[in-house]
Amino acid sequence: MRRHDLTVRVLPLVFTIAIAGCDVVQGAVDKLRGPDTSPPDSLPELLNDSLPFQYPISLYMQLIDDSVTLRLHVDEYGRPVPESTKVEVHATHALFDTSAMNGSRELTFRPAIRKGKPIPYTVLFPIQFKIPTKPIAPNDSTARK
Repeated sequence: MRRHDLTVRVLPLVFTIAIAGCDVVQGAVDKLRGPDTSPPDSLPELLNDSLPFQYPISLYMQLIDDSVTLRLHVDEYGRPVPESTKVEVHATHALFDTSAMNGSRELTFRPAIRKGKPIPYTVLFPIQFKIPTKPIAPNDSTARK
């Protein structure tokens, strides 16, 4: 067998191995790049019929209103991940923060969707503690116009 014949037979094998190796390399590059960071097609949607936040009795008796904003990491099943939940904007009274954190465990969401698949997603979740008998302040975001 001449040397030229050997080269012709080995070259397709080397080429096939190189193509298969490209898929392995691309998979490794994708893992290094991390998860898809493109925006989701839809955001998490709250599914609870009622909100699970308890108004602190002592603050209710004093007619104190306040608000808290939580940062919730909602998993791909629509459940907040408790160890990832943080108070993003604190209330004036710490009891409101505690009530918001405790109630957040009972929230359920339709998860965010990207490319037809549910994905974990972090959201800011504002909670307003309002005394129902108090008049609405003119600058309140819930005031009806």
